[in-house]
Amino acid sequence: MKQNLKTRSGNRIVVMFDGVAVGLCRSVRSSDDYSPEPASGIGDIHVQEYVPTQARHSVSVQKMILNNETLRTLGIFPENGDEVLKGNVFDIVKMDKDSGEVLRTYVSCSYASGDIDVSAHQIVMGSGQFNALDVRGKGM
Repeated sequence: MKQNLKTRSGNRIVVMFDGVAVGLCRSVRSSDDYSPEPASGIGDIHVQEYVPTQARHSVSVQKMILNNETLRTLGIFPENGDEVLKGNVFDIVKMDKDSGEVLRTYVSCSYASGDIDVSAHQIVMGSGQFNALDVRGKGM
């Protein structure tokens, strides 16, 4: 028997926060923006190339279902503004659940914004936006 594994589905991806799987994430969206600016010469209005000016890496997580510890306990969602000023950072790692292969690592992430949703008859879920200093991995 042969298993068809040419595609990675969402149910085969584990998202780790600084080496700890904190629960389930229904959706994780990552974005890489290199802010290209047009470069042209004096007297020439035609763009010769687009030069990257600043790398911006961000990760958006939607509907996190937390297992035992909250992200605040782990120091990922800061309790208040004083906690934010401490500058705590962590890595977010996307990996294949089956093989353990690291697909993409967002390095030195900081919590930017987010919300918590508490609904009747549901597990507490939240969403968050994180900014990373760098990124590694070609898997995704």
